[in-house]
Amino acid sequence: MKSTSLTALLCLGLSTQMSVAQVQVEPEFSIWDVELGEPISLAPDNQVAEIACGTNGGPPGRPLKSFGDFMDCNPEESGLREVSFTYDDEQDYIALALNSEFKFLHGGTSVFAHPVIVSVLVDPEGIVQGRRIFTDNRVSDYDRRNAVTLIRNFKARFSDWSLTCRDLDMKDGEQPVGKQFIHELCTGESPEGDTLVELEATLLRKKGQEGLNPETREVNTGYFESQTRYEEVKAPYEPGASR
Repeated sequence: MKSTSLTALLCLGLSTQMSVAQVQVEPEFSIWDVELGEPISLAPDNQVAEIACGTNGGPPGRPLKSFGDFMDCNPEESGLREVSFTYDDEQDYIALALNSEFKFLHGGTSVFAHPVIVSVLVDPEGIVQGRRIFTDNRVSDYDRRNAVTLIRNFKARFSDWSLTCRDLDMKDGEQPVGKQFIHELCTGESPEGDTLVELEATLLRKKGQEGLNPETREVNTGYFESQTRYEEVKAPYEPGASR
């Protein structure tokens, strides 16, 4: 965490009456600041918290000292290397200093107030060819349950990308969560035609994730999948190729 601006705020004697609009709580560098087609060397190491090899939606892999160390990560079948990062946590401390009750201020690594795992896809020449966002499963059941709704925000953000969405059928062993079963897949192309996007959202129980314990008849808390996945890549790469 960078302490300069946080210390300045604390020295001002902030009170809970301060308007939220008076405080800048956006991260210095986020996944939306990544420019596809630009060198990864332009990504600022000092404006993020942790850098690591990505694991396609899983926890961070091998730690990296710099975005420039992308070649230390194993290539995917496409030849691209995935580098994940977390946002600098200064905005969280600012929100705490304000005693804020507004969830969107407690950003962490988040998109539209959803905790997420973010990463970039880099080719062997060091050019960023794509980015990924997965909702983070390492959160409370409440936040995880709502993860499926993030696809709505992505649909709005990419509404001019000629999105085509369809509902996927239930696979063998899958079950609804209560009365809800969601497995939606959307694909689209940028207005310029040089970038592809894929969005996927799920709310379901996988095989073996029974809602009730068969012995105790108690609810199995957390036995469900709720997730939103986003992947955007420059052509000729294709999103979802690593799944």
